[in-house]
Amino acid sequence: MTIMTGANIRLGAILAEAEKQQSFLSAAKLEANGLVPETIETGMAAQAISAAAIGKEVGGWKVSFSGGRAVAAPLIDVYDSRTGTVPKKGAVGVELEICFVLSNDIPAHVEGRAYERDDILAQIASVHLGAELVSYRLIEENNAPFPLFLADRLGNHSFVLGPEIDRSFIERVLHEDQTLPALLLKADGQVLFEARPKHPQGDAVAPLLAYANSPIDHLGGLTRGQVVTTGSLCGLIRLSGQTTIKASWGEIAALNLSLQH
Repeated sequence: MTIMTGANIRLGAILAEAEKQQSFLSAAKLEANGLVPETIETGMAAQAISAAAIGKEVGGWKVSFSGGRAVAAPLIDVYDSRTGTVPKKGAVGVELEICFVLSNDIPAHVEGRAYERDDILAQIASVHLGAELVSYRLIEENNAPFPLFLADRLGNHSFVLGPEIDRSFIERVLHEDQTLPALLLKADGQVLFEARPKHPQGDAVAPLLAYANSPIDHLGGLTRGQVVTTGSLCGLIRLSGQTTIKASWGEIAALNLSLQH
């Protein structure tokens, strides 16, 4: 099956231009012009064309599941929380997440020998609290057809790598440790979330493991030094023009950001 089609190339270019202009596209209009990808594979192809056209280095991956299948979107704007500022404008939401920094490349597995969870854990250099900032190039946001949403990098705006935390918190979240403190998120002083964190898959490693065993991107895959995030601990928290984000997880970690609008 050919996935690098003329329609994919055109869609990728349109998405890249929308990213640069911070403009919005209508899924219905794209569909009327035959530009909505029909499969995950074609969505990933358009995504790669868009990322290449934007011209930024892939700093990591947002990995998730769709219908039980692992998919990924490149993180092309990755910031360090120690700078305190996210210079890119346009974030409409935030998610607090456990994320990983890879110590080595994770190449496609040898046929007949799939990666196991311990194999992936061995390739994680450090575990962090992070913040994904969300924006959409699509008017329909995540209600667009999934392959199109995938081409739009799963709604990623940017990612902020926060402080390192002990890797034992992966297991504590997995087992829903009742002694874990609440995760607190404030925007401009208003509490937007305060509850014990939960990962949508339970195991924050599971999406990374699944994707490592079946990578389908066209942007070089999982490589050393990249940040990988696999799901929100608090769901999507919508923003409405706030300029300061303060997050804390008891005494475990804290993350403070200044946003541009």
